[in-house]
Amino acid sequence: MRFVALQDPTDRWTVFDTAIEVPAEFGGRVLIGLTSHEALRLAAAANDEAGWEIDALGSLQGR
Repeated sequence: MRFVALQDPTDRWTVFDTAIEVPAEFGGRVLIGLTSHEALRLAAAANDEAGWEIDALGSLQGR
């Protein structure tokens, strides 16, 4: 997956873009300080939109 939900030390969540190694952005908002539900939902939506999957060797592949 390109976008992953990560829990930070303050028990909030971030959607992280593994392709460019920074927190993801959506609509001009950096996706940090989220609830777990928000982060998981946004990461799933971002992965679906981006069309990224993991191949058999564990590498990121665009559709």
